[in-house]
Order: sequence, then structure tokens, then C-alpha cells
Amino acid sequence: MHRPIRIGITGKLGSGKSTLIRLAEARAIPVVRSDDLAKQLMESDPKLRAKLARILGPETYKNGTLDRAFVASKIFHDSALREQVEAVVHPATSEAIEKMIEKLPPGQPIVVESALILQTRFGAIFDYIILVDTPDDVALKRVLENRQMSEADAKARLAEQAYDPKLRDEADFVIENTGTEKEFRERGERLFDLLEALYTRDLPSDPLHSIEAE
Repeated sequence: MHRPIRIGITGKLGSGKSTLIRLAEARAIPVVRSDDLAKQLMESDPKLRAKLARILGPETYKNGTLDRAFVASKIFHDSALREQVEAVVHPATSEAIEKMIEKLPPGQPIVVESALILQTRFGAIFDYIILVDTPDDVALKRVLENRQMSEADAKARLAEQAYDPKLRDEADFVIENTGTEKEFRERGERLFDLLEALYTRDLPSDPLHSIEAE
């Protein structure tokens, strides 16, 4: 059957995911940034708000608005608490993405960006997964050059997003990003050219990675 093709883009902080996202947008491919969508849902979804307040406490929302600094302070060094938060945020995010996909025409690709596709069950919603692979030292240098966050915070985030090398095999495409941005963009363009050949492929009703996981 022809249906929207689900493409996941994953990789650590500073890997270059945003460059691939811009290439997809330039080709008029709908893009979902899962972190942005999750934050939006944490603000607007009443059921999710109630669950988060039960997990983290009433200080989670200040004057009706998510207190992101408070949430970060609660979960940053508490992996068990972070897992509780992810257990309610990830399903809500996946459900919202599914609703977006239902509105797309057959054969239309959609790209979803998330750093944690390989580390969580989130990968099961995709047909194809692209891993942007970059050594930690290269990624850290990029983050610090762009002044995105402090070195300590960047190292902590990279550690949080680390994955077992065996999970690399879960990706359908691995694109290295250790050289110049121009070289990486050229690799990205070639990859999207390849993916275009798959847009009219007959697919089962369920995402390919959900079938593989069974």
C-alpha cells in the first residue's frame, strides 16, 4: 500500500541533525522536531500537564506556564525521575506525530528529528532511520564554538544521549559528519536523492521498524 513514509533522523548533540533537517525542509518535506513538539505538549495538553505535576510537584507550572528551569533541575541528575517524565511525555509526543501523519497524502515523506530514537521505543514508529554519527570530541567542539551551552552541560547532555554501539545497526542509513559542513551537506543531498526513490514503494500498513521489533 502507499502511505506516508516515516523517516527518523537521530544523532547526538552537535552531530549535525539540524543541517539534515534544513535539507529536508528545502525539499518541502514536512519536518517535526520532537523536542519542540514535546515542549509544546507539556504546555498545552491538560492530561500531560496533570501527569507531570503529579510526578514533579505543583512547582512544575508557574503562573500556568511550564517552569523549564525547575523541570531541568529536578530530572537532570535523577535518572529515575527523568524516566518517569519520559514515560508520559514520549507516548503523548508519538500520538501527536501519528495524528500529523494521518493527515498526509500517500507517498508523502515526513521527517522526525529526535536524539533518542535508538535509545527508546520511539524508533518503532519509523520506516527508515538515519543516524548522524559524530565523535563526542568533534560534537563538543561544535557546541562550544556555537556557544549553545556550557562545557559541563554539553558533556552531560552528550552522556545522556550516548547509545550502545550495537544500536548503530538499528539505523538504516549512517551518515558520518567529521569534515566540513559543505562535505556533510553533499552527503545529505545524496542521501535524500536515494530516499526519493523509495517514496512510491509499497509498504505494509505498519511502520517497518515496528515489524522488525516484533
